[in-house]
Amino acid sequence: MRTNRAKAGFVAVTILAMAVSGCVTTQQDRIGANDGSDACYQYRVALDSTGNYYAEDMLKGAAIGAGAGALTGALAGGNLKSALIGAAAGAAVGTLGGYWNSRMQQGRDQAILGVMNDLDTENKNLDRTQVALDQLVNCRRAEIARVKADYRANRLGKPEAEQRLALIRGQLDKDYAIASSINQNIVKRRDEYLVAADNIEPGSAQKIRSNAVTAKPAPTKKKAKATTTASTNPVVARTNTAFETSERINASTNAIQQMAQKEAALDAV
Repeated sequence: MRTNRAKAGFVAVTILAMAVSGCVTTQQDRIGANDGSDACYQYRVALDSTGNYYAEDMLKGAAIGAGAGALTGALAGGNLKSALIGAAAGAAVGTLGGYWNSRMQQGRDQAILGVMNDLDTENKNLDRTQVALDQLVNCRRAEIARVKADYRANRLGKPEAEQRLALIRGQLDKDYAIASSINQNIVKRRDEYLVAADNIEPGSAQKIRSNAVTAKPAPTKKKAKATTTASTNPVVARTNTAFETSERINASTNAIQQMAQKEAALDAV
């Protein structure tokens, strides 16, 4: 029995170690080496650097929960099956809503204060990401415009112009991969804050999402009417700000892909 318990415990610890370590990549792996051919490289570095924040703490909940659950299952059941069942249960605890649940361990008042402070930090980092993303997009767009202007003025022949645009398209693909990865993490965190806001003010998450839709330009000349009013709750207001910024980041991320597909081609001159 003790041998089985020890084996199960070893499996649990292994699961926990794997969960915490995850898939680690270096910045060099993500952004590639600077060979001097990329005029926008500094902006890619700046964007990638902002992504470190979104991959921390909050997103480790499910993985750490799985390891802790596995350890609990191993100690309780003393076998591999119990460890795996515990891992599944732990992962469930760490899924959507895990952030609010962990905050609530301190009591509701402290939870609300903690969420509010976290959102202040979140919004500052979202602003940094938006600025870095805009700088990268603007730099790529300027590079594309420069190649096309040189081509129209006969300073570049068609083969060289196409070669330079092909290089920019490759750079845009790399930019998109970085921005998309960051964006996915932002959305996961955003969803956790929406759950927290909904627990503090029921129905607020749906209002925030609905407001984001009605805020988009209407297809007709009639002005779209807002279906809800802004909340006076500070957590909900901060969550709404985070949601709106994340939507802009998502739009900027999509713009990178659209540039690679449409703008970075001579037939778009």
